[in-house]
Parts: sequence; structure tokens; C-alpha cells
Amino acid sequence: MTINKFALFEAAKSLWPATIDLTKDPDGPHDIYWALERIVPVDDDWQQITMWPFQALDEMEKRAAATGVSIIAPHAVRFADFDKCMRSNLAGDECWAMERAFWESDTE
Repeated sequence: MTINKFALFEAAKSLWPATIDLTKDPDGPHDIYWALERIVPVDDDWQQITMWPFQALDEMEKRAAATGVSIIAPHAVRFADFDKCMRSNLAGDECWAMERAFWESDTE
């Protein structure tokens, strides 16, 4: 089995809005994440898994709050950050051992 990490990243990113105004919806990133969880097919493990790293928007939210910025940009998430979160998430539980092996061995 091979996976195209960058294609999975782009597909997940495309589901998110370009920007989220935290003054209009402070819970926007969490609300969007849970809405996407409901529409992503439950039998598509890779698409489900690729939604997790976008919870890393928490870091964007923290930086925004610390600097007085009210708008965050999910489309600004870099592949390197996404990959780091994917690796961390897949290492969190042995039930993801097969997916982790694929992710770590795939070069795309």
C-alpha cells in the first residue's frame, strides 16, 4: 500500500475555510473540526486521520490571542507541521501501528 501524504494533506486542508475570525466565532476551529468529522466517510481511515492535525489550529489560536490577532488561516498550515502532528497522533496508540508504519515508510 502506498499513500500520497501531500495529496491527503491538500484534501484535508481544502475542507477548511481559508480564514476563521475568532471574534465572530471563538469556537470556530473546534466547531468546524467536529462538523467535518461528521461528513468524512467513517470507512475512509486516511481521510479521518488527516483531520486530526488540523486540531493543531489550537496553536494558531494561542499565538493569535497572545498577539491580539483575531483571524487565523487554516490554509496556512504547512505540510511539515501537518506531518509532525500526523506522526505524533499515529504514535499515540498501538491500534494505529499499521497506519503509522505506512506513514513513516512512505516517501511521497
